[in-house]
Amino acid sequence: MERRDRRRARGRGRATGWRSLAIGCVVGVLVGSAGVAGGMAAAARTAVVIAQGADITGGDPYKTTSTYDFNVISNIYETLITRDAGLHLKPGLAVSWRALDPTTWEFKLRPGVRFQDGEPLTAQVVKFSIDRALDPRLHWSRALWYPPISAVSVVDPATVRIVTKVPMSATNFLQRMAVNSWIVPPGYLAKNGDDALVQRPIGTGPYKLAQWVRDDHVELVANPDYWGGRPKIDDIIFRAIPNDSSRLAELLAGSVDMINLIPPSLFPPVQRAPRAKLVQGASLSLFFVHFNLVNIPQGRPLADKRVRQALNYAVARRALLTGVMHDAGAPIATFCTALQFGCDMSVPGWPYDPDRAKALLAAAGYPNGFDMTIATSSGTYPGDRDITVSVADQLSRVGVRARPMVVEYGVLLQQLVAKKITADAALFRHTSFWAYGGELAESSFSSQGGVASWTPADPEYERALDSAERSTDDAAAKGFLRQAQLLFRDDAPAISLFTAPNAYGMSRDLDWTPRPDLLLLMADASWK
Repeated sequence: MERRDRRRARGRGRATGWRSLAIGCVVGVLVGSAGVAGGMAAAARTAVVIAQGADITGGDPYKTTSTYDFNVISNIYETLITRDAGLHLKPGLAVSWRALDPTTWEFKLRPGVRFQDGEPLTAQVVKFSIDRALDPRLHWSRALWYPPISAVSVVDPATVRIVTKVPMSATNFLQRMAVNSWIVPPGYLAKNGDDALVQRPIGTGPYKLAQWVRDDHVELVANPDYWGGRPKIDDIIFRAIPNDSSRLAELLAGSVDMINLIPPSLFPPVQRAPRAKLVQGASLSLFFVHFNLVNIPQGRPLADKRVRQALNYAVARRALLTGVMHDAGAPIATFCTALQFGCDMSVPGWPYDPDRAKALLAAAGYPNGFDMTIATSSGTYPGDRDITVSVADQLSRVGVRARPMVVEYGVLLQQLVAKKITADAALFRHTSFWAYGGELAESSFSSQGGVASWTPADPEYERALDSAERSTDDAAAKGFLRQAQLLFRDDAPAISLFTAPNAYGMSRDLDWTPRPDLLLLMADASWK
């Protein structure tokens, strides 16, 4: 629910342990609907107000997995390697890196960098940060996203070495480091306790914290001492507005400058608005209908891959994109897209072929179809419930009586993680954050995957994924990933649907490029 009374009182809001910084132009933006126009005029060239669907839960990158949190704190912290909006690797806190052997990498650190509390960046700081991230006592679930690291050692104050447990392709290793190697200040944590960054993040990045008013907004201010130069935008305010329609109304009124990940149903009013624009970026988020194949007994319909193939042929992906997603997205054949390293786009997709679907069902012993349930969230992803209802309708046309069932997203995600989905299938959207072709295959469609429903998976398929992961040669890794894609398509452990929209409503005068990894990095934003 939107808290308008709290926005009117933002200047008196309770800060949760973070120091408050009063910025007049920002107050003009947020003081209330009566002063919106004047406030926006005063702040037009110095502040950007972003409305996202939820407040942050904390400011420690190693104590959260929330996208909302990372949208904010990725402007405060930095990684050894960074990526531009096209996901091309660039020097970050490391100015260079090289492979010494198939399992050893050496990084040279950027000189003169300091945290926002004055603590210097050193190789010991990097070692501390990575060791902390991988410490099992921290229980950080995204530690699985790190490369499999066995040791981090300090060569000298400006040089650090990282040893992996197995050989890896350069692309896979470096992309994982770009996504995960957040560097945190050990001195600050030693002085204030291991939870200190949850309440007051301290990084080396282009912005630093000004204020956090829980359930209302987070305010960041430009870091004047940033090694990369002061950002063009002085102040960034992230407001928590859970309702899509309310966020849209604020954008159209001019009281916010950006709303992220808007559903396709809201595209038309943004496109018609005189002061707003619709901006779409490339997407690494993919929709799947997971089949519940966790130790599935033989004799169940979905235990037969011919049935699973039939359900893939029964779905008209283009019709779904047009009817539900306003043509935002592209069909996918397996578990990856062209943006991901090693994804072979020549692997054939699934044509809409209801006659072939019926023939496969008959061959599997189900000429009259069967009953099944498909779980879905409602409102968590753009179009999630409507996609599921439409898929169920298309399956009914080949005799499969699919019944959608809405489940609260948190409950559904817990079921997936615990491998205890109660439905026969479930709709999920998965995002590839480090743009590696095998990323979603490993996490979402393998026996050991953290959010997988295919257990046990095809051993040959898993060997191909493991070979790609361990290959130090990019060409060889691509070959193994192609093999995995072909096996995935044959086994059909899911209905691979299409890419999810990566769409933003923005002020017409705001210049900012959406990123496939969905992060709201604002250092390159500017007003026209």
